[in-house]
Amino acid sequence: MRSLGTPTPIANEQSISIRLTALAGVPMVRRGDDLISIILSALRCSGEQLRDGDILVIAQKIVSKAEGRQVSLATVTPSSRAEALAREVNKDPRLVELILAESTEIVRARRDVLVVAHRLGYVLANAGIDQSNIEHGHANEMALLLPRDPDATCAALRNALKIHSGTDVAVIINDSHGRAFRNGVVGVALGASGLAALTNLRGNPDLFFRSLRHTEVGTADEIASAASLLMGQGAEGRPIVLARGVAVSRSNGKATDLVRAKELDLFRAAASPPPAADHISVLFGRRSIRRYSDAHVSDQMLGELLRAATYAPSAHNRQPWRFAVVKGKGAKLRLAEAMGDRLRSDRTGDGDPPGLIEADVARSIRRIANAPIGVVVCMTMEDMDRYFDTARDSAERQMATQGTAMAMQNLLLAAHARGLGASIMCAPLFCPDTVRAILELPLQWEPQGLITLGWPGGAGKPFERRALADVMRIIDD
Repeated sequence: MRSLGTPTPIANEQSISIRLTALAGVPMVRRGDDLISIILSALRCSGEQLRDGDILVIAQKIVSKAEGRQVSLATVTPSSRAEALAREVNKDPRLVELILAESTEIVRARRDVLVVAHRLGYVLANAGIDQSNIEHGHANEMALLLPRDPDATCAALRNALKIHSGTDVAVIINDSHGRAFRNGVVGVALGASGLAALTNLRGNPDLFFRSLRHTEVGTADEIASAASLLMGQGAEGRPIVLARGVAVSRSNGKATDLVRAKELDLFRAAASPPPAADHISVLFGRRSIRRYSDAHVSDQMLGELLRAATYAPSAHNRQPWRFAVVKGKGAKLRLAEAMGDRLRSDRTGDGDPPGLIEADVARSIRRIANAPIGVVVCMTMEDMDRYFDTARDSAERQMATQGTAMAMQNLLLAAHARGLGASIMCAPLFCPDTVRAILELPLQWEPQGLITLGWPGGAGKPFERRALADVMRIIDD
């Protein structure tokens, strides 16, 4: 029985409908083609005339083609960063170079998957760059980039259509995107003009007159998705759809209204550790990189890597690691030469051949001095427990060493996950006083290793690991 006072929802007895028409007669679009002429010709060919309130949905591909956004992969020279990332995601390095150039952030990277934040704000696979439904020519692979400014293009098309037809229509540029947690692609709005792309229903009543508190509707996305049913994804050749009878607000919204701010994104929160490639494949793909390009490593990137290092476990959570970051050319050279002098002295005392010694010293100096960044990872016993019992005191030092080593491992893996190269040198263990003096480190900082960092200048040497059966023993009783 219904409670007294509960309002009864009124059944809606009036049917409504919308009409979607895929226009005929749209030719293959090429660089420089006039989209307005193509749209008006397709309307005539389809027996249609524009009316006020109509919405034209235009496929991204023909907009990009008309804008000349085709790029020949033969003209692309991949950077070392693109080559390293291409190996990780199993893609053409030239294509990865274009993706990096069109994006601001790598959101996810794993084999066969590269999801980025596009410079326009969209989070999507491969920065929206596609190689389907475009002419490639003989031995000339092409890629198609997204339009430069889809919202501005929609506004320009809308204004031109008003001049030519005298009607006030809305324009949407749509594209096919995948979705997190769902299989399959759907149409979404890349650009919009002449309608509310995002409709705010907060404060409106539901069927039981309860006020909606959080509901916003991605109106432009819903229209774009409906149009995609007619456009298709393959060889259909129907890139323009006329939508009539869609009840939407005529406010002049933009597709960028649909982009959620990063700080409000629960799955890409700024406070979270970098999630670019946080899979077990990172462990299997890491290599020691000893040659680097001249590309700059940003302070933000370096900060992310060091922060990842501090997420290593440590005994009693005392966090015994300390980091001395060596960036200046002068400081790197002073450190390299001082460590080289110590290496020469030690090896001479061992009675090694002078020629072999000098070759090793020169190689060590080059590795340190030529690296964009050197991170001397140190250990401190300042916060560790101390014991009068020698055995337990030694164990405490060992635990601090273990924690510092795990921080170094975190740093190496984080660098690889971000597409950087890194290599560890244990030489500071042989000359801690030299390293401490050159870098003017606190006496309590005990140098444990030197990690060189930079964008890779090579792939690194492949290595083999012992068979698991050779290094494992199972006790099962």
